[in-house]
Amino acid sequence: MEPTSYSRGGEWTGRAGSTRRRDERGVSGFLVMALVLIVIVVGMVLVRRSMGPSSGSIGPDTTVVAAADAAQAQQSLATARSTVQSQLAAAAATGSVSPSALHAAEPSVTFTLGASTGPTTVSVFADAGGTGAVNLAARSSDGTCWYLWWSSSQGTWYGAQTNQTACAALSLLVPPSPAAVTDASIGWQQSSFPSA
Repeated sequence: MEPTSYSRGGEWTGRAGSTRRRDERGVSGFLVMALVLIVIVVGMVLVRRSMGPSSGSIGPDTTVVAAADAAQAQQSLATARSTVQSQLAAAAATGSVSPSALHAAEPSVTFTLGASTGPTTVSVFADAGGTGAVNLAARSSDGTCWYLWWSSSQGTWYGAQTNQTACAALSLLVPPSPAAVTDASIGWQQSSFPSA
């Protein structure tokens, strides 16, 4: 039997005691490392699931950027609608609104009579004459065109169309009809933007 001895505090000082302390430290270190790895893997799985499916994307960052861009485009349209409404009221005498006047009233959005190529550039068609219809379009980086149609008598309609290179506001004077979102046609609905 191997001799062992105790020092102050009851720690093993002999050869057998050293081995026992080393084993206990090794096992507890291994358990801590295993626990850290499990937490990292579970965290990665949860983050991946919270981002939703990313079919056709290069990675999860692409999906996050596209979602942020879509939210920015929709916010730009909502801001633009309020700006155009107030400018239409002021321009009742002239019957038109200009992109420069709109941008001066709301500098966070770039207004254009041409096509939108980004989430903060809004294409505008405003009928300051008979109907007072307002048509707006903004494009997010994933190629989705977001649309907003409004008139004081018919309320607001929200639309989307996928896989587009540029998005121009429509010269639509009457309310759109409900439809599904595709890359060949605009899907419209009331109350909120459709899923694209």
